[in-house]
Amino acid sequence: MASVAVIYVTRRLTSPRALKAYALVLSFVGVVFFASIPNVVANFMHIGSAGIPAIYTFFLSAVTKTNFVVQIALILGGAAFVSLLRDVVTPQHRQFA
Repeated sequence: MASVAVIYVTRRLTSPRALKAYALVLSFVGVVFFASIPNVVANFMHIGSAGIPAIYTFFLSAVTKTNFVVQIALILGGAAFVSLLRDVVTPQHRQFA
């Protein structure tokens, strides 16, 4: 019975939803490691009172003028987040073999 439990846990840990969650967590860790989050928040608070166009410009320049690794992490994290959100929102149809 232990082998059945191992197979079950392995399938759960390598399911598509779990892999998307791993990608989201790893991209978050990459952004935190390579970007200075306190500086980003401080700059955002300084610009945030200027309105929506300034916020859009801030995020656009923050993403385009950062390291390539952070850009990749943001893209992968955004894709993983959207994919996980789609998984949660769409109804699941279970098929039995």
